[in-house]
Amino acid sequence: MDKFKSGLKWFFNSFIWLGVLLLGLDILSKNLVVINQETTKAGVDLIPGFLRIQYIVNPSIAFGLTLGNALTTQIVFSIFAILVSAGIIFFLIKKWVNVNRFYRAMMMLIIAGALGNVIDRIFYSESYLNYYDGSSYIRGVVDWIDFYGIWGFHFNIADSCVVIAAISLVIYMIVEEIIAYRKRPKVEKTPEEKKKENEKVLSATERKRQELIEKDKDEHN
Repeated sequence: MDKFKSGLKWFFNSFIWLGVLLLGLDILSKNLVVINQETTKAGVDLIPGFLRIQYIVNPSIAFGLTLGNALTTQIVFSIFAILVSAGIIFFLIKKWVNVNRFYRAMMMLIIAGALGNVIDRIFYSESYLNYYDGSSYIRGVVDWIDFYGIWGFHFNIADSCVVIAAISLVIYMIVEEIIAYRKRPKVEKTPEEKKKENEKVLSATERKRQELIEKDKDEHN
């Protein structure tokens, strides 16, 4: 029983469950959007003029960026995402004890996001993911979240995971640096530094006193 509790505690603190949950939600949401594509392609308003569900197939990496052609983009991005995920997993294994729970959670978000889109690019069949645009078939990632009132790009849960993790990590590191800076002990000045500082103060005071004497003389003259 103790081993079970210990294992359950480790699993919870590892945030592996979070990565699995988000990856599952990403896959499920994409499947639902594709299955109902007769409706979702036209767009389903959730907040009129602001947010809707609209199914598209995105062959680019992000924000419409591509690497020459769709096939090259798919291959390069898939390899990159797999390498990043493998690198994070390796890092977590090697540095597990030194990585706090926040970093673990954010890294699981990045892994879930990377794998979610890689699954689209590699494992989904062409007939399942592609749609006819009038001239050719397009192979890519299923995007369906559209803030069309303020944003010109579609995205999905996997994209959201990566963006949220990246922004959160940057903010967290900045806050950590500020806290660490404030906690730094004040460096005591050496006797020589204190002497030089006192000399500067005395010099400044002497100059000020001399200026006042000269000013007083001018006024009397």
